[in-house]
Amino acid sequence: MPTLPPTFEATYINAPNTQEETEEILRLRRAGRISDRDWLLRYAALTDRQTLDADPADGKTQTSVQTAIAKLVAFDSAHGTSAGPHAADHPAWTADPRGYVRQEYAIWADRAARP
Repeated sequence: MPTLPPTFEATYINAPNTQEETEEILRLRRAGRISDRDWLLRYAALTDRQTLDADPADGKTQTSVQTAIAKLVAFDSAHGTSAGPHAADHPAWTADPRGYVRQEYAIWADRAARP
């Protein structure tokens, strides 16, 4: 049974580099070809990746990742769109909000990789 949430490395092992992902989600957003949920998820995951090694005292960086995660959690809570075994309102995510993003992105990436 996989660890929940998946590790950073396991979650993003096949993810495109951050520049490619940024360009892709912005292109899809401008073209109206990405759902609100996928936008929020992929943006939160991108922000998670970009800020992994950021200084915890860097308020601007920490606020950006927390805001992206909070928007995803709020959307999933309001729409019941969590895909993983632990919904957005699960108590585990209070202490580990990045874990929620990783759980959801790992599931999304697995589904997106299937033909």
